Amino acid sequence: MSDTYHMPKRDISRIALLTNPAAGKGKAVAASEAAARAFYKYGVDVVRISGSSPEASRNLAREMVQDDSIDALVACGGDGLISLALQEQAGSDTPLGIIPAGTGNDHAREYNIPRDTRRAVKTIVEGYTTRTDLGIMRTDDGQERYFGTIACAGFDSLVTDRTNKIPWPSGQPRYMLAILIEFANFHSIPTRITLDDGQPIEEEVTLCAIGNTKTYGGGMQVCPDADHYDGLFDITVLSKISRSKAVLNVGKVFSGDFEDVKEAKKYRARKVRVEMPGINSYADGDKYFPCPIECEIAPGAGYYIVPRP
Repeated sequence: MSDTYHMPKRDISRIALLTNPAAGKGKAVAASEAAARAFYKYGVDVVRISGSSPEASRNLAREMVQDDSIDALVACGGDGLISLALQEQAGSDTPLGIIPAGTGNDHAREYNIPRDTRRAVKTIVEGYTTRTDLGIMRTDDGQERYFGTIACAGFDSLVTDRTNKIPWPSGQPRYMLAILIEFANFHSIPTRITLDDGQPIEEEVTLCAIGNTKTYGGGMQVCPDADHYDGLFDITVLSKISRSKAVLNVGKVFSGDFEDVKEAKKYRARKVRVEMPGINSYADGDKYFPCPIECEIAPGAGYYIVPRP
């Protein structure tokens, strides 16, 4: 890890606790209550914020990041809430703490944040921090958003959309159920992928995953070699593949053990452009923008509270 990412321990005496009441089918509310009680026991002052809409939550997060009295912005929810917080917190000097209370919790998994609420609070109070890379997704008309884990387009974005509509089960089993449902619509898509402004890759593609971190969908290791400290995306592309072969190999692709699946290819780049007609992109488990999209690494833009080294 270079000095770009090394950060000193922070004194945590006042935090802003951002909660998504809908996360984890409502369990984020209970987790937030438990977290607030735990913070108070440590003598930490808590400013509780929860917007009536995503836009309202972003506005509140922005206010807290700009408030010099706030030592950390803490997101109590899932990857979607963390993504929302990143839009206002990325690149700032206010670290982001995580209380995992969502369905996938892939940010928490990447940074070894305890799933237990009281242990997650203890991690935040201890104040160990690190800078990390983030991704920035842009559109041709100038829109842009940060993401912390993986951006995707293709079959996996259709699966993510389906996952968000299924109320049960939670975590990885829900993602696997969505895969089984979406196999009825399984097909490849004519795609152009450009890495670092090089020669475009033009082929029929089933999925394209652009990883700052290793997992999505509650632990699916689609980018198993991704490193959030290295200034590069790890990109996994699954070319045209028959439905029967996809069924036989889906476990390998999503466990990271796909070296012998010839249709699965891995690349590394700082910038990736994906042109995939008619497909919406997803990142951090949320719908982002319709393709075409361009993703660029933002070295050191992330700032998280993490467990003691």
